[in-house]
Amino acid sequence: MVAGGFAYFVFTVNLGKKRARSLGLALGVIFLGAALALGLLGGRPSVEDEAFRTRSLDYVAAFATAVQGWLEEGDFETLEDAARFMLLGSAAFVEVVWDGEAVVKEARGDVSPPPLEDTPSEAVTAFHSRDSARFLEVVYPLEKGYVRTWLEVPSLAGVPWWLSTVVGLLSLLGLGAIGGALYLGHRSPGPEPGRKRSLIEVGGLVIDEGSKEVTLCGKPVKLSPKQYALLVLLAREPGKVFSDRDILRELWPDSRYANSKDVKQYVYLLRRRLGEVLPGAEALIATVPGFGYKLLSPEEIGLTDR
Repeated sequence: MVAGGFAYFVFTVNLGKKRARSLGLALGVIFLGAALALGLLGGRPSVEDEAFRTRSLDYVAAFATAVQGWLEEGDFETLEDAARFMLLGSAAFVEVVWDGEAVVKEARGDVSPPPLEDTPSEAVTAFHSRDSARFLEVVYPLEKGYVRTWLEVPSLAGVPWWLSTVVGLLSLLGLGAIGGALYLGHRSPGPEPGRKRSLIEVGGLVIDEGSKEVTLCGKPVKLSPKQYALLVLLAREPGKVFSDRDILRELWPDSRYANSKDVKQYVYLLRRRLGEVLPGAEALIATVPGFGYKLLSPEEIGLTDR
């Protein structure tokens, strides 16, 4: 509670609620991650796996609770920040799947787990080894998806007697900071005062870059962060042909693993989402064989609100 109050009082005044929420979350994840690692070091070798499994489940459960709220509110930006903050702790891989789509997928180093075959109905765990490192995979179910993490298992070492006290304090600070971040999220559903609205309009397609809202012929379109980024890229220069390389450079600037298959997948997902809003809207994103993709206006393809 003390950390939560500190996040609200100090961070809000100096950073604004949106960044305060992200910073509070970062502190929470770092504190809990440190508590997770130190708590394992305080255990006996004979109970290493079970101790780490128990602490990891609590860690991921706290994160999943926050994720569920952000997904329901459509706050994908904070969700992506949270996943990156997880990598600052013991997490080496974080994936959030919602409604059959991977809305977040972040990894540290070359950790790249194979895809899951089935969506679990309850939390499941499994230990894996990669080279000289060990990981615990935790898959935690959400209402319409799941959170999946790979947490690096630290090696045991000699530890001082006061370690358990440090673990308790770190856990308390972590939960308090996350609580403060969630409180800020519920207190700040709209844009911050003074923020300018920036609109991209391509006929009946309107993108509000301030609120991240998209409408097509007056109907709202809900998009994941990558789908939204792809649509904005195409809409800023309607009619221009963007190659796979252009799209990869803009949407996956830091990824060593993204390729043309990822581009094709997100073009397909974006087309499908547009078509769900208005039949025929899939044609808004036209394929130019051998060159790439371009955006057409609803009027060019004869699309109206029907």
